[in-house]
Amino acid sequence: MAELIGGATATLTVGGVDLSDHMTSASLEISYDDVETTAFGDATRTRIGGLGDATLNISFNQDYAASEVDATLTGLVGTLTAFVFKPTSASVGATNPSYSGSALVTAYTPISAEVGSLSTLSVSWPVSGTITRATS
Repeated sequence: MAELIGGATATLTVGGVDLSDHMTSASLEISYDDVETTAFGDATRTRIGGLGDATLNISFNQDYAASEVDATLTGLVGTLTAFVFKPTSASVGATNPSYSGSALVTAYTPISAEVGSLSTLSVSWPVSGTITRATS
């Protein structure tokens, strides 16, 4: 069994641009609605999975250079954009799957300044459609 520590080499491309070297944290949350199917006469509750949902959460160190965070995200606000997220920078395989889909870039804060602090931003974007898990 492969062990993975901390995701320090996780990779993420957004809109085809690799922003991995600016990420400080990221997660892909996948969930399904809980739909109750309990009927009269049942002694216990029964359930099935309903509609699926997912959210892509990312924290970045801001960078205004060409092809970096600001240049990439500014034009994506209000649009669906492709993403590919992997646990490590290694090739996609059974122990390093990639997760890809389309996220709706609902918000972006280009400037958040505080005296003496690193310029950072966090985003939480809903996923639209199916997430694909690949192992090859």
